[in-house]
Amino acid sequence: MIYKMKLWQKIFISSLIASILLFAVCGIIVTISGHKRNLQSEKAEAFWMAKQMKKCVQKADWEGDDIGYCLQNPLVPDKFYFQLYQGDVLIYDDFCLQPEAPRYDFGYEIKKEPLEIRDINKVSYAFLEDEIVLGGEQGRFILIEDFSDVYDRCNAQLQTLFLICGILSMVSAFVMLITSLIITLPIKKINEAVKIVSNNHYGYRLPITGTDELNELSGNFNIMCEAIENNIKNYKFAIDNFVHEVKTPLTSIIGYAEMIQSYQCTDECREDAVNYILMQSRRLNSLVRKIMGFLIVESKQIEKEMIQLDDVVGMACISVKMQAEIEDIRIEYENKPEVFMYGDRELLATLLVNLLDNAIKASKAHSRIIIEADDKNGAVEMVSVKDFGIGIPEDEIDKLTEPFYMVDKSRSRAKNGVGLGLSICMSIIRAHDGDLKITSRPEEGTTICIYFPFEDYLHVRRAQGELFDRTE
Repeated sequence: MIYKMKLWQKIFISSLIASILLFAVCGIIVTISGHKRNLQSEKAEAFWMAKQMKKCVQKADWEGDDIGYCLQNPLVPDKFYFQLYQGDVLIYDDFCLQPEAPRYDFGYEIKKEPLEIRDINKVSYAFLEDEIVLGGEQGRFILIEDFSDVYDRCNAQLQTLFLICGILSMVSAFVMLITSLIITLPIKKINEAVKIVSNNHYGYRLPITGTDELNELSGNFNIMCEAIENNIKNYKFAIDNFVHEVKTPLTSIIGYAEMIQSYQCTDECREDAVNYILMQSRRLNSLVRKIMGFLIVESKQIEKEMIQLDDVVGMACISVKMQAEIEDIRIEYENKPEVFMYGDRELLATLLVNLLDNAIKASKAHSRIIIEADDKNGAVEMVSVKDFGIGIPEDEIDKLTEPFYMVDKSRSRAKNGVGLGLSICMSIIRAHDGDLKITSRPEEGTTICIYFPFEDYLHVRRAQGELFDRTE
């Protein structure tokens, strides 16, 4: 049943049970230890009284005085009783009771303790027996002390303990109830916030009232909601741009197709219409391919391998060679045949192709693009692509990796751009556990740096070690 309870109920019940057990155990320990101290004190008093009264009896016997009068000393507390045997004859007894005989006879004499506590008529008495010589004959001196007061005090302490435990339990129950409700209040608010956010109210935020773990959880919930809200805005923005990118050429294609169907369309007009339809169809085909590439990168399982950096850069440069020659843009790169990368060959080539394509589109004619790489013991740590083109405003840099985002939409569309290049780049580098950073200034150019994780360095070192071992 407890797993069906709410959290505040579990906290309340568990803490209440723990407090009751703690009060009870501590109280019982204190009571028992106090009872033991009382018993020891009463036993010590019994030994002392027996010693004194035994001396008194022996003195009276020597002087011929009345032994009974000695034992009836009014200074002796009423809880003490005496029995006196001369030989086997009882010559004095003011107790008038005898303890019950042992229930079992084991056939041998059990050694008696100097002081034994026995119950007679539900009353506890301490029997202290010692040898004594009376009239030249061996006898026994027995002191009997009523211990009922000791046990009565113990019972009274237990009753007080149970009363105090009951009161403390009720007080602790109230405190634990309030505490558990206060502790779980942020969880209740988070639960309500989840229901609110699940109803598409992504702008809802939880109040932060402290620095404990639950308030920290509320803060993380707010961060999550903000991330969800931003992602939804980005995707809506991407969908709006996608619809716009598709709607415009489709409208034109439909219009020109209807014009071709018209009987009044001339051959020249029909040729222009066919050329325009072909151009817009290629644009749509390019858009679809880039979207498919973006989706494939997002869902693809990366298969990493050792690749020479020169091979990846060479593949990328060949892909954009014609585009660079048309604009008379020179791509500069210093070969590093000893430097390796660890990743997916095709994806890394696509990454550099997109960066070079963006750099060419942003560059002016007769300009140059520089590719540089930093390595550590043969492993690529960073690759950068730098152009000297139109640059990017600082407030636009953080938005560049959003799907379909374009800084200059008219210029991008004029060069068949759809705003997916850097989004694909970001997806590729994240798939390789790396990072991408952009620095740019308007009219001065842009530098995009790709950072690879230290794990790649370890793989390269292992691979180089294997190659070295094989050579040996």
